[in-house]
Amino acid sequence: MCVIMKDKGCAISTVAFYLLVTGAINWGLVGLGNFFGVGDSWNLVHMILGGSAWLEWSIYVAIGICGVMLTIGCKCPKCRAAGGMAGTPPQQ
Repeated sequence: MCVIMKDKGCAISTVAFYLLVTGAINWGLVGLGNFFGVGDSWNLVHMILGGSAWLEWSIYVAIGICGVMLTIGCKCPKCRAAGGMAGTPPQQ
């Protein structure tokens, strides 16, 4: 799903898109933090959910699933009509 399609797909695709963007920003901040020598202190997920490791890991797994889902593409009729994600031709 491209940025232009983010609001034309189903609700699940839209949520997955925003989770994926949030995860990308978080990992960018982690990389910058390590680059500047402050370690993982810029990890937003850890800052928000720092007391609960299993919940933090669950968020990372959910973001990974969203990445796989958006790579493969959503097969629902609304997403297919919006532009044929993952090589699927749009419905007529």
